[in-house]
Amino acid sequence: MRTQIILIMGLLCLSITAIQAQHAFFPNSGTVTFERKFHVQNYLKRNYLSKPDLDTWDKLGVENAVKNGPVEMITHHRLKFYDTETLFETVQEDYPANYRNVSWYNPAVTDSKTYLNFKDQEFIKLLPFGDEQLLMKDSLPAVKWKYTDEYRNIAGYDCRRANGIIQDSIYVVAFFAGQIPISGGPELIHGLPGLILGISIPSMNINMFATKVEITNTPVSNVLTKKKKVVAESKTEVIKKLKDTVYDWMDEKDFKKRLQNVLF
Repeated sequence: MRTQIILIMGLLCLSITAIQAQHAFFPNSGTVTFERKFHVQNYLKRNYLSKPDLDTWDKLGVENAVKNGPVEMITHHRLKFYDTETLFETVQEDYPANYRNVSWYNPAVTDSKTYLNFKDQEFIKLLPFGDEQLLMKDSLPAVKWKYTDEYRNIAGYDCRRANGIIQDSIYVVAFFAGQIPISGGPELIHGLPGLILGISIPSMNINMFATKVEITNTPVSNVLTKKKKVVAESKTEVIKKLKDTVYDWMDEKDFKKRLQNVLF
């Protein structure tokens, strides 16, 4: 009799689990709000003031940024996702006056827009170009991931940690929500079996985590600018244009480092 009761209880538990699985909700469209923190002081001290060969003018500029700038820069961003597409953009808001003292040193381009299409395996990225704009269109970059057994709840979703390498050398920690079956995330970071709701990039002193996930049914647009004269160019073409104009004064090493920030 006892064996029969245990068997019945086991079957009942399995039935409840099956019913719950049938009614689990896996959204494929919505909007995620992110808070991005750039830890300015740590970044400047590690990447500039620790250099023995830093010239006088650069040292004065960095010391001024350390003295008069914020401890960290906080910006907010939105990631819209719909089926196999995502759009990542900056929320327009007023920033504290002392942000201007450190804006040049920010390793991420804060006012860019990034569109990803996973079906076509391509991206479009809008970049500021002086007073103009550049539109980069190319295939999705490869990201190497290694899963871990660490989990964290972010914005109400249980997320699993994965460690990855972007741009061949930049280490990134990501937390993805398997309940949201979109292989996207902030900027060009992608390739996990669930939407990325949190990232940490130690070399850039950047942490970005979702604060809110809203379920909507709004399609994502790949039109990133209203300027009709801005024509999409390949990554190679954009890199050459940047090297020949905006960053023509940089040596090869500094340009490659700046390019990592542009392509982030």
